Amino acid sequence: MLTIIERDTTNAVDAFRVTVGTTAAAITSAPYACKRGVGVKASPANAGVIYVGPSDVTAGATPATDGWPLAAGEELFLPLDDPRAVYAIASVANQQLYVVLV
Repeated sequence: MLTIIERDTTNAVDAFRVTVGTTAAAITSAPYACKRGVGVKASPANAGVIYVGPSDVTAGATPATDGWPLAAGEELFLPLDDPRAVYAIASVANQQLYVVLV
């Protein structure tokens, strides 16, 4: 039997999906105070690769700014407190990226 003694209301979770195109864009413009970080996962149905990084992230074109590549179904967790610092760009248009903020 599980008994909840105290609920931790300071730790919240928000999840959503964004469409990533061939131009770098922030995964969200909404402020959210992450306690643990930002998780991202490329949709298993994606045909292209999504690159995750800072605002100057590129999609496999420039070694100095290429982001972390996420092929279909791959995921990444970033221990950041502000999800607005995370940008994404895709190798082809209309790729789906699942986001969880914790």
